[in-house]
Amino acid sequence: MNAFLPTPLHLHFNSRSASHPVFHMTDALIGDALSRRPDLAGRVRYTTDWDLKNGPHFLETASVLVTSMQVPRDRLAEVAPQLRSIHFIGAGIEYLRPMDWVPKNVVITNNRGIHQQKAGEHILMCILLLNSRVPSLVNAQARHQWLPLYTGQAKGKTVLIIGAGQLGGAGAKEAKRMGLHVIGVRRSAQPHRYCDEVVGLDQLHSVLPRADFIVVSAPSTSQTDGIIGEREFALMKSTAGFVNFARARLVDYDALAKVLREGKLGGAILDVFDPEPLPADSFLWETPNLLITPHCSSDDLERYLPMTLDLVFDNVARMLAGRKLRNRVNLHREY
Repeated sequence: MNAFLPTPLHLHFNSRSASHPVFHMTDALIGDALSRRPDLAGRVRYTTDWDLKNGPHFLETASVLVTSMQVPRDRLAEVAPQLRSIHFIGAGIEYLRPMDWVPKNVVITNNRGIHQQKAGEHILMCILLLNSRVPSLVNAQARHQWLPLYTGQAKGKTVLIIGAGQLGGAGAKEAKRMGLHVIGVRRSAQPHRYCDEVVGLDQLHSVLPRADFIVVSAPSTSQTDGIIGEREFALMKSTAGFVNFARARLVDYDALAKVLREGKLGGAILDVFDPEPLPADSFLWETPNLLITPHCSSDDLERYLPMTLDLVFDNVARMLAGRKLRNRVNLHREY
């Protein structure tokens, strides 16, 4: 690969102006990250852009595009003839499906793993909030209602993590520290060091009735979209707590709201929605025993972009050395 790369290698960073500043790749942040890689001095150059306004010009010579959700899919090979890699500064790529627009010589990478520490903390927080029935207590406070809800300790209870990959695995690690029994659901059904049990996706229904807490942390793919619906909620304990911080399309929110209104679920916490921002007239705002966090659970305010840019420049060094890039997306698996 490196024999055909221009020197210096051109990286183009594109930020989305409408996104939160935590995702804005500024010259200062990029410069700081590059200064942490003295081995790349003189070997790379970079340009920055907003909303791909100058994309057609910069992409003529760019070998690497670093972007969020914005990518010029139409005629990409013609628009960016030297492009060899696109790095997405998020973990999910479901909005890019189908992936038939990706030129054969372009490698797609993403940010999976960057969220690990914050994701693990968030999953543990959700388990503890649900164990103490905090969504119900918040609802009662809004109604000016005195509602004593006594609960037991979380230790010894069972948490089911659907998608025990890097983010779900971080949650499993924190749950194990708290003394919970952890069941993981993985596409491969391969054992996980922080899970007491691991089952394949086809065994989901057999383990749902055992869980005190259910955490959805799987990527959105053709296989996982709609994985939790009426049938799955009916299998859960009436006291179970439910968490989704993966993607909204994995869960039927109409079915979730129904079981919450009927008192057939202990409580729920949602971090992801479709569309986002969640419209002001959405029924979810008024759903009882539901706590909403606006898709901010696992992005570290101070370290997200520095860690992202360190990953990008590590991959640049690997590209220049002809080595395999980290966090390559499997286009067939869609993550």
